[in-house]
Amino acid sequence: MKTIIALGSNSNQEENIFKAQTLLKQRFEGVKFSDAQWTEPIGIKSDKFLNCIGTFDTKLSLTQVIQCLKEIEQTMGDSHENHQVGKVLIDIDLAQYGEKIVKKIIWL
Repeated sequence: MKTIIALGSNSNQEENIFKAQTLLKQRFEGVKFSDAQWTEPIGIKSDKFLNCIGTFDTKLSLTQVIQCLKEIEQTMGDSHENHQVGKVLIDIDLAQYGEKIVKKIIWL
């Protein structure tokens, strides 16, 4: 299934995006990433975000892909509590799974 994800970080941005990309490459063969781009925060007060898009094909189910993305976020130490105070170590959102739009990418 063709899959599109969005990555973002506002804390130690370059290192965290690189680390997330490395972990994603270990889980999803053939994942490709766009060039990262800096964006202003939307809806929170924080440093700028560094964002990129990833695409890959997978045989995993929608639920399995979401679980894998959450596991990577947790492995990197990200948490809901961090997000509540405006600190995003890494956020990996599933944007599209096949033809299904799962979440709109607000920074595009």
